[in-house]
Amino acid sequence: MPHGPWQAEWTFISEAGVTTGTAHTPRYVDIRTAVFKAADKSQRDLAHDETAERAEPWKLLVGALYSEAMLTADELGTWRYVSLDGWANVTIRFTP
Repeated sequence: MPHGPWQAEWTFISEAGVTTGTAHTPRYVDIRTAVFKAADKSQRDLAHDETAERAEPWKLLVGALYSEAMLTADELGTWRYVSLDGWANVTIRFTP
């Protein structure tokens, strides 16, 4: 796994409100964790169990973060994910 600097920016828009943030770290795994936590926070309905089934955009984001985000950012310098429903807008950059 390439060591970094890795940077991420995200915006999640849901019924719970807008969640935005950034992360800067030398390890991709820390970037992925920061994005997961923000995405989870945006999807969480505090009136329901935290283990509730996640919607399709959540599953697509998780899959992309594990399968393509690091490799694409490593090769091209930037990876971006925008969900079709407008929930997620995530950009990950790798600058060796």
